[in-house]
Amino acid sequence: MTDIVRPLSRRFFMSLAASMALLPSLAYAASPAESYVSKVGNGVIAAARNNSVSQFRSLLRSNADIAAIAIYSLGPYRKSLTNDVKSEYYGLVENYIAKVFQQNAKKLAGQGLEVKGTSDAGDSVLVKSVLNFGGGGSVPVTWRLVKRGGGFRIFDVNVDGIWLASTQKTNFVSVLKKNNGQISALLAYLRQ
Repeated sequence: MTDIVRPLSRRFFMSLAASMALLPSLAYAASPAESYVSKVGNGVIAAARNNSVSQFRSLLRSNADIAAIAIYSLGPYRKSLTNDVKSEYYGLVENYIAKVFQQNAKKLAGQGLEVKGTSDAGDSVLVKSVLNFGGGGSVPVTWRLVKRGGGFRIFDVNVDGIWLASTQKTNFVSVLKKNNGQISALLAYLRQ
Protein backbone atom coordinates (compact mmCIF):
# COMPACT_ATOMS: atom_id res chain seq x y z
CA MET A 1 0.00 0.00 0.00
CA THR A 2 2.81 2.44 0.77
CA ASP A 3 4.29 1.83 -2.70
CA ILE A 4 1.02 3.01 -4.27
CA VAL A 5 0.62 5.99 -1.93
CA ARG A 6 4.19 7.22 -2.33
CA PRO A 7 4.02 7.78 -6.16
CA LEU A 8 0.57 9.35 -5.87
CA SER A 9 1.73 11.62 -3.08
CA ARG A 10 4.80 12.69 -5.04
CA ARG A 11 2.69 13.46 -8.13
CA PHE A 12 0.12 15.27 -6.02
CA PHE A 13 2.73 17.44 -4.31
CA MET A 14 4.55 18.11 -7.59
CA SER A 15 1.33 19.35 -9.21
CA LEU A 16 0.43 21.35 -6.07
CA ALA A 17 3.88 22.99 -6.12
CA ALA A 18 3.52 23.78 -9.82
CA SER A 19 0.08 25.31 -9.19
CA MET A 20 1.42 27.42 -6.34
CA ALA A 21 4.27 28.62 -8.52
CA LEU A 22 1.65 30.09 -10.87
CA LEU A 23 -0.22 31.93 -8.12
CA PRO A 24 2.09 34.96 -7.87
CA SER A 25 1.72 35.67 -11.57
CA LEU A 26 -2.05 35.39 -11.27
CA ALA A 27 -2.11 37.63 -8.21
CA TYR A 28 -0.12 40.32 -10.00
CA ALA A 29 -2.13 40.24 -13.22
CA ALA A 30 -3.23 43.79 -13.96
CA SER A 31 -6.92 44.58 -13.65
CA PRO A 32 -8.60 46.22 -16.67
CA ALA A 33 -8.46 49.58 -14.82
CA GLU A 34 -4.74 49.17 -14.14
CA SER A 35 -4.01 48.23 -17.76
CA TYR A 36 -5.98 51.25 -18.91
CA VAL A 37 -4.06 53.61 -16.59
CA SER A 38 -0.75 52.11 -17.68
CA LYS A 39 -1.60 52.77 -21.34
CA VAL A 40 -2.87 56.31 -20.73
CA GLY A 41 -0.01 57.10 -18.33
CA ASN A 42 2.57 56.14 -20.93
CA GLY A 43 0.74 58.37 -23.41
CA VAL A 44 0.93 61.27 -20.96
CA ILE A 45 4.67 60.70 -20.50
CA ALA A 46 5.18 60.67 -24.29
CA ALA A 47 3.16 63.87 -24.73
CA ALA A 48 5.13 65.49 -21.89
CA ARG A 49 8.46 64.52 -23.46
CA ASN A 50 7.28 66.06 -26.73
CA ASN A 51 5.83 69.08 -24.87
CA SER A 52 2.80 68.74 -27.16
CA VAL A 53 -0.55 70.42 -26.48
CA SER A 54 -2.07 68.53 -29.42
CA GLN A 55 -0.95 65.16 -28.00
CA PHE A 56 -2.42 66.06 -24.60
CA ARG A 57 -5.65 67.18 -26.29
CA SER A 58 -5.84 63.92 -28.22
CA LEU A 59 -5.30 61.90 -25.02
CA LEU A 60 -8.03 63.88 -23.28
CA ARG A 61 -10.47 63.46 -26.15
CA SER A 62 -9.88 59.70 -26.21
CA ASN A 63 -9.70 59.01 -22.49
CA ALA A 64 -11.26 61.72 -20.29
CA ASP A 65 -14.92 62.31 -19.49
CA ILE A 66 -14.69 65.96 -20.56
CA ALA A 67 -18.44 66.62 -20.25
CA ALA A 68 -18.55 65.34 -16.65
CA ILE A 69 -15.37 67.24 -15.72
CA ALA A 70 -16.70 70.43 -17.34
CA ILE A 71 -20.05 70.24 -15.51
CA TYR A 72 -18.36 69.40 -12.20
CA SER A 73 -16.02 72.40 -12.63
CA LEU A 74 -18.96 74.80 -12.65
CA GLY A 75 -19.88 73.93 -9.08
CA PRO A 76 -23.09 75.66 -8.02
CA TYR A 77 -23.20 77.51 -11.36
CA ARG A 78 -23.81 74.36 -13.43
CA LYS A 79 -27.48 75.26 -13.91
CA SER A 80 -26.37 78.47 -15.65
CA LEU A 81 -24.86 76.50 -18.55
CA THR A 82 -27.28 76.69 -21.46
CA ASN A 83 -27.42 74.27 -24.37
CA ASP A 84 -26.38 76.96 -26.89
CA VAL A 85 -22.89 77.30 -25.30
CA LYS A 86 -22.43 73.77 -23.92
CA SER A 87 -20.45 72.47 -26.92
CA GLU A 88 -18.14 75.50 -26.98
CA TYR A 89 -17.63 75.25 -23.22
CA TYR A 90 -16.67 71.56 -23.42
CA GLY A 91 -14.14 72.33 -26.15
CA LEU A 92 -12.67 75.19 -24.16
CA VAL A 93 -12.37 72.97 -21.07
CA GLU A 94 -10.56 70.33 -23.12
CA ASN A 95 -8.12 72.97 -24.42
CA TYR A 96 -7.68 74.42 -20.93
CA ILE A 97 -6.75 71.03 -19.43
CA ALA A 98 -4.40 70.26 -22.35
CA LYS A 99 -2.61 73.57 -21.77
CA VAL A 100 -2.31 72.90 -18.03
CA PHE A 101 -0.69 69.56 -18.81
CA GLN A 102 1.60 71.16 -21.39
CA GLN A 103 2.64 73.89 -18.92
CA ASN A 104 3.61 71.12 -16.49
CA ALA A 105 5.24 68.89 -19.12
CA LYS A 106 8.67 68.96 -17.46
CA LYS A 107 7.12 67.63 -14.24
CA LEU A 108 5.30 64.86 -16.14
CA ALA A 109 8.13 63.67 -18.42
CA GLY A 110 9.20 60.79 -16.21
CA GLN A 111 10.95 57.54 -17.01
CA GLY A 112 7.84 55.44 -16.54
CA LEU A 113 4.61 54.89 -14.67
CA GLU A 114 4.35 52.07 -12.15
CA VAL A 115 0.81 50.99 -11.27
CA LYS A 116 0.48 50.06 -7.60
CA GLY A 117 -3.12 48.92 -7.17
CA THR A 118 -6.83 49.56 -7.54
CA SER A 119 -9.63 50.27 -5.10
CA ASP A 120 -13.37 50.66 -5.57
CA ALA A 121 -14.66 54.13 -4.66
CA GLY A 122 -18.38 53.48 -5.16
CA ASP A 123 -19.18 55.46 -8.29
CA SER A 124 -15.59 55.26 -9.52
CA VAL A 125 -12.37 53.27 -9.39
CA LEU A 126 -9.14 54.66 -7.95
CA VAL A 127 -5.89 53.45 -9.48
CA LYS A 128 -2.76 54.30 -7.53
CA SER A 129 0.49 54.70 -9.42
CA VAL A 130 3.92 56.28 -9.16
CA LEU A 131 5.58 58.40 -11.84
CA ASN A 132 9.27 57.49 -11.71
CA PHE A 133 12.09 59.83 -12.72
CA GLY A 134 15.76 59.23 -13.37
CA GLY A 135 17.90 59.46 -10.28
CA GLY A 136 15.39 57.70 -8.04
CA GLY A 137 12.78 60.46 -7.70
CA SER A 138 9.08 59.72 -7.97
CA VAL A 139 5.68 61.35 -7.62
CA PRO A 140 2.48 59.57 -6.51
CA VAL A 141 -0.36 59.75 -9.04
CA THR A 142 -3.91 58.53 -8.34
CA TRP A 143 -6.39 58.22 -11.20
CA ARG A 144 -10.16 58.41 -10.65
CA LEU A 145 -11.87 56.41 -13.39
CA VAL A 146 -15.56 56.20 -14.18
CA LYS A 147 -17.18 53.44 -16.21
CA ARG A 148 -18.54 54.68 -19.52
CA GLY A 149 -19.64 52.75 -22.59
CA GLY A 150 -18.26 49.40 -21.48
CA GLY A 151 -14.84 50.85 -20.62
CA PHE A 152 -13.22 53.50 -18.49
CA ARG A 153 -12.90 57.26 -18.75
CA ILE A 154 -10.74 59.49 -16.57
CA PHE A 155 -12.65 61.86 -14.32
CA ASP A 156 -9.79 63.21 -12.21
CA VAL A 157 -6.09 62.81 -11.50
CA ASN A 158 -4.30 63.46 -8.21
CA VAL A 159 -0.67 64.41 -8.77
CA ASP A 160 1.43 64.64 -5.63
CA GLY A 161 -1.63 65.24 -3.41
CA ILE A 162 -3.51 67.70 -5.64
CA TRP A 163 -6.75 66.69 -7.40
CA LEU A 164 -6.75 68.47 -10.76
CA ALA A 165 -10.53 68.62 -11.29
CA SER A 166 -11.03 70.05 -7.80
CA THR A 167 -8.39 72.71 -8.44
CA GLN A 168 -10.01 73.52 -11.79
CA LYS A 169 -13.42 73.78 -10.10
CA THR A 170 -12.00 76.25 -7.56
CA ASN A 171 -10.57 78.39 -10.39
CA PHE A 172 -13.73 78.32 -12.50
CA VAL A 173 -16.06 79.05 -9.57
CA SER A 174 -13.82 81.96 -8.57
CA VAL A 175 -14.12 83.46 -12.07
CA LEU A 176 -17.89 82.96 -12.03
CA LYS A 177 -18.28 84.42 -8.53
CA LYS A 178 -16.32 87.56 -9.51
CA ASN A 179 -18.60 87.96 -12.54
CA ASN A 180 -22.02 87.41 -10.96
CA GLY A 181 -22.23 83.84 -12.28
CA GLN A 182 -22.04 84.88 -15.93
CA ILE A 183 -20.98 81.87 -18.04
CA SER A 184 -19.89 84.32 -20.76
CA ALA A 185 -17.17 85.61 -18.39
CA LEU A 186 -15.90 82.06 -17.85
CA LEU A 187 -15.91 81.43 -21.61
CA ALA A 188 -13.86 84.63 -22.12
CA TYR A 189 -11.43 83.47 -19.41
CA LEU A 190 -11.05 80.06 -21.08
CA ARG A 191 -10.46 81.61 -24.52
CA GLN A 192 -7.33 83.43 -23.26
